[in-house]
Amino acid sequence: MSEVWNAVSRAITGIRPDLDGSGTAITRDSALFYAADPGQPVLGLDSMEALELIAVLEREFGVELADTGIRIADLRTVGDVVDAMAGAR
Repeated sequence: MSEVWNAVSRAITGIRPDLDGSGTAITRDSALFYAADPGQPVLGLDSMEALELIAVLEREFGVELADTGIRIADLRTVGDVVDAMAGAR
């Protein structure tokens, strides 16, 4: 699982390099778009960044999420993405 975590973290910071030096920690609970709960860390990706993230990860793992049972709309946190990619391999 740490291999998947590393790939997802690397992909996020590749798309949003500002997160690396901003002090925003990337955790399993980090929301991709907006926080569902007060105090939840938020990465604040926009829709194009989210699509780029999925494309990078699909290439990295050699999968197409469209060919799996994973719905992109269900990927709300970094942990969701890690779990989806781990299950799709």
